[in-house]
Amino acid sequence: MALVAVVFGAVLILQGIGFWLAAGFESARFTAAIPAFFGIALLGLGIFSALLPSLRKHLMHVSILVALVGIVGGVMMVIKSLGAEEVSWFKVWDQGILAILCLVYFGFCIASFVTARKNRASAE
Repeated sequence: MALVAVVFGAVLILQGIGFWLAAGFESARFTAAIPAFFGIALLGLGIFSALLPSLRKHLMHVSILVALVGIVGGVMMVIKSLGAEEVSWFKVWDQGILAILCLVYFGFCIASFVTARKNRASAE
């Protein structure tokens, strides 16, 4: 799962930088880079969980919380953007992609946790 966290972290960083670049790197449009912050968190957690196997379980649990916040925040911002008087499709796409990527990562985490539990139960 550490590698999956690193990959999703890198993708989110690229998304954040890409959308901010598309917004012209203006400081007023810095919110387009929000997915990059989620990516930095996932990337860091993935790297540290690979380097510190004794903490891997705890770090991966933190990473699923980061993904959950990304899902909820992304969905809420999409709803907020769609309810605005003037819809910014740029924001909708940015936050929607964030939510979807975090949801896919969340699914990988759940599958990994279930597999680990089954393996632990069969070893006993």
